[in-house]
Amino acid sequence: MRRLALFACLLMLAVGASGEIVSLGQPCRGKNVLSGRVVTDRATGREWLVMVDMNETTGAELLFIDFEKNTGKKFHCPGGSGSWALNEVPGDRLVIGTFYDGKFMVFDLKKMEFIKDVSFPGESYIWNLALGKDGRVYGGSYGNGKLGALDLNTYEVEDLGNPAPPNLYCRNVSALPDGRILCQFGEEKDAVLIFDPDSKKFEPVPKSLEGISAGISWHGYFISGSRFFKGDSLEPTDPHFPAPPVDRGTWYVHTSASNDNMLVVQQKNYTYTYTFGEKELRLVSDFDLGGYRLLAVSKKSELLCFKGENYLVVKPGDKKLNPRPMPVESSPRPTHFLRCDDEGILWGGTMFGQTLWWMDPKTGKYENTAIICNAGGEAYDVACKDGKVYAVTYAGGDIVRYDRKKPWDQKNNVNPNTITYVGRQKGYIRPIAGDFFGPDGKLYAGWMAAYGKYGGAVSITDPDSGDTRLIENPLGEQAIAGIAVDSKNLYVGTSLGGNGLPNKKGEWAKFGIIDPATGKSVFEKTFDGAYSIGIPGYDEPTHRLLLTHGGKLMLFDTKHRDFLSLPDDTPGFSCHSTIMRDGCLYYGSEKSVVRLDVRKRQWAKIADAPDRVSNVAVGPDGTVYFSCGADVYKVKE
Repeated sequence: MRRLALFACLLMLAVGASGEIVSLGQPCRGKNVLSGRVVTDRATGREWLVMVDMNETTGAELLFIDFEKNTGKKFHCPGGSGSWALNEVPGDRLVIGTFYDGKFMVFDLKKMEFIKDVSFPGESYIWNLALGKDGRVYGGSYGNGKLGALDLNTYEVEDLGNPAPPNLYCRNVSALPDGRILCQFGEEKDAVLIFDPDSKKFEPVPKSLEGISAGISWHGYFISGSRFFKGDSLEPTDPHFPAPPVDRGTWYVHTSASNDNMLVVQQKNYTYTYTFGEKELRLVSDFDLGGYRLLAVSKKSELLCFKGENYLVVKPGDKKLNPRPMPVESSPRPTHFLRCDDEGILWGGTMFGQTLWWMDPKTGKYENTAIICNAGGEAYDVACKDGKVYAVTYAGGDIVRYDRKKPWDQKNNVNPNTITYVGRQKGYIRPIAGDFFGPDGKLYAGWMAAYGKYGGAVSITDPDSGDTRLIENPLGEQAIAGIAVDSKNLYVGTSLGGNGLPNKKGEWAKFGIIDPATGKSVFEKTFDGAYSIGIPGYDEPTHRLLLTHGGKLMLFDTKHRDFLSLPDDTPGFSCHSTIMRDGCLYYGSEKSVVRLDVRKRQWAKIADAPDRVSNVAVGPDGTVYFSCGADVYKVKE
């Protein structure tokens, strides 16, 4: 479930007139596997579980796990930070579609090496892959919502455009039995079209496929959910196998885990396999998989799953979960945020993967957790109180309480424990403003609305009961990018961003003062030309609030509701998480760690960093910590 490590040594770096910095190592190691397949070893005939693990620092990693021997191999990908798309294709090859650089990468299963990587120009994601009747591999993109095709002979990529603007996503591509490609576009104006490789044109779906966005072709059928369609006409037909018992509820075919020979069928906690030509379904398991992602199935009907730091092999007849630590060590990853609790323990999290890490900077001991909630995505921030951390997460809008000193039981929602679901409650899923505890002891967080919608909300949560109140769209339908609170007022900054949407047009970002009792604005200011207004810190004794706009810091007097000047040479703001302590903001400005005293309106550089500073934290004893990518440091002033 967890990994424990000690950093090997401390690296002392002299930085001139500012403080020395000491390397604390690279503690963020959480895995994030989004795609997997079973392939046969060309040399031995054994089966491998092949996965792509995310890494923003060293690049994505292709993992080969021998799940019978519990051993593994790791291959560094030539591009990409991770992948949703992994398919085996003719010619003993794997094709991987990457993010955040939008590449097709080709791995030779005989040579066991990458042989090609090709960009899809202008696109940052390739979501999934399908083989067309012309022998090319098709992928849908994010960036401009296009369909692209990789020629497996020449490795040239053809841009087939976006027939459904203004959508930014071509989220799903599926091969139909005749080799045409079903394409689903979103998030602004959802559309599903069929691409014909012969004519190179998009066409409407037949009436029988209306409402279908993805599926698989299997032995002459097209399958989506529990619906089967004839391959020649795409007219509905009965399933090719006896349906599962009606009294167990609805069922569906798990299309991404199924393969050319075997279907995976799920029905609540029941998982079956069906091999082509057999007369009956085979029951593999009848218990909850505990939030594990089902990636693939072996020839022996073994379910192969992944979650956090572990993978899982469920054999027919198994009665319980038997998690296995991944037999391949991950390379270090950047930490998304950096916080320090009252005991001096550092906290962070992966940028994508829904895991946390903690470190005792005095001993160098650190641990990476498994996934803290069942929703995919990432923790954006944690707030610390009474020895616990409270994480706010994308993409389910979960608020999660975790006590590192108590036994781990995420499966039963005990520790970590999701205390509320802001996403389920009202549809706010991305906590871009982070979270913190207010003077009233409540947990405050700022959110962006769900995909395809503009808007935002402030959540106010009782950390014990989980009871949550939302203040929605207090400055109009804009996301909440910054928040602060005192005994009387709530302060918010907004963003024009939206999940799956371009920046909102016809408006500019705002700053406002909100009456928490009514949720109404009592003061607001629009910043012409601004796409986002952040709030990195507030000093309640002086009523002085810091705002950010385009990397510039601004000081606002909340009592007199007017702006105050800062020195003209105040360094710009360029980091994610910061901390306000005793009237001073500690933050990153490119390769410097800066302390800005809002009471005296003076600043000082306290350390030079070896790379761009991404996060800054301060411990209870005043020690300053910061991160640069995967590396974490402390400052010795």
